[in-house]
Amino acid sequence: MVQFAPLYQVELWDVNVDLRAQFDDAEKYNLPGPGAAFQQVVYKLKVVSPSADEAIQALIQHAERGCHTAQSLRLPVPVSVEAEITHP
Repeated sequence: MVQFAPLYQVELWDVNVDLRAQFDDAEKYNLPGPGAAFQQVVYKLKVVSPSADEAIQALIQHAERGCHTAQSLRLPVPVSVEAEITHP
């Protein structure tokens, strides 16, 4: 948000993000379950600013569009594991 704030003429005094994710971890313990993927992710923002609410909301929307994590969680992304094993 800080990098985009000047575009919206928003003065930020403080910004806190509380990220919460829900998932079923049964499969991690070899129990039946839906898998260990997140079932829900919630970003809670606390913004302290003297700027107008409309400008702050526009800034938040812009920052969300530019957030690689938020965008990647919305779409299926191929994931691969590449391991290099070396024995002495």
